[in-house]
Amino acid sequence: MRKFLIKTILFTLPVLFMTIAMELLLRNIPNDYEQKKAYLDKHAAEIETLVLGSSHSYYGINPAFFTSNTFNVSHVSQTFKYDYAILKKYQPKFKSLRTIVLPLSYFTLYGNIEEGAESWRVKNYNLYYGLNVSGKLKDNLEVLGNTFKVNKKRLTNYYFAHESAITATELGWCMKREIKKTNDLVETGKAAELRHTAKEADTALVNYNIAILKSISAWCAEQNIKLVLITMPAYKTYSERLNIDQLNLTINTAQQVANENGNGIYLNFLNDPRFVEADFYDADHLSDIGAEKFSKILNDEINK
Repeated sequence: MRKFLIKTILFTLPVLFMTIAMELLLRNIPNDYEQKKAYLDKHAAEIETLVLGSSHSYYGINPAFFTSNTFNVSHVSQTFKYDYAILKKYQPKFKSLRTIVLPLSYFTLYGNIEEGAESWRVKNYNLYYGLNVSGKLKDNLEVLGNTFKVNKKRLTNYYFAHESAITATELGWCMKREIKKTNDLVETGKAAELRHTAKEADTALVNYNIAILKSISAWCAEQNIKLVLITMPAYKTYSERLNIDQLNLTINTAQQVANENGNGIYLNFLNDPRFVEADFYDADHLSDIGAEKFSKILNDEINK
C-alpha cells in the first residue's frame, strides 16, 4: 500500500506542477478583458458615454468618433447579465457618466453564454473583471476553461510566435485587421440567421433577459443616466431572413423599456438605407468603414 501511494504521488506531482505552470502562463497572457478592466479602474470617473453589448457594438461602435468621453466595454457574446454586473461593480467610480449605449440585437433576448460553444468566456469575467459570476471550477481556471489543444495554441502563439491576443484599442473598439475586408454577405447572412434564430422559444430565458434589461433601465434612472437602446445596422441578406415573431418581440421590448422610466430612447438602425455593402465586415457586423460611419451617426443622435 505504501509503495502504491509513493508511486501515485510521484506520478501526480509532475502533472500537478505542469497544470499549475500552464495556469500561470495562461493568466500572464494580456487579453481584452484585463485591458478593459484596467481602463475602467483608472478612468471610470472620466467616462461620459459607456458602450455595452456584444460583438455588434464591439465591431461597430468606435469611441474615437464621439464628442463625449466614450469607452466601449462590450465583448463578443456578452449578454445583459454581464453588462449589468460591470455597471454595478463600477457604480461608485462613475462620476461623469451621462449616457449608456446598449444594443438590443435580434438574438439578445435569447442569448445565454453559460451553455454551448461560448461558455469558455465566463471565466474571463471571474478571472479578469473579478465579478464572481460563477462558482463552477471550470469558470475560475484558465486550464479548464478551454481544451488542452486551444490552451497549447494560445501559449505557442504568445510565448513563441510573439503574437498579441489583444484585439481592442485603448478605448475598447475592435481593431482586428480582419474587419477591414468584406466577407461573403450572402453566406454569412444565412449562417448568422440560422445561428441567431431560436429553434424553440425558451420563455424562461427570454423573461430572465428582459428582467435584467429592466433592471439596467431602472439603474440608469436612479443614477440620472440616459439609456440609449439601439439595434445595429445589418445587411439585407441577414435582416430579410429574420423570423418576424422573434424580431417583433425584440423591437417591442426595446420600445417598452425605453419608455418605462422616462430616461430612455430606442433607435432602430437594422434596415437603415445609409449603410451599403462596403460598410459591412459580414452580414451582421460592420467593417471599420461602417463603424466610423455608424459611430458618427450615433454620436449625433445622442447629442440631440
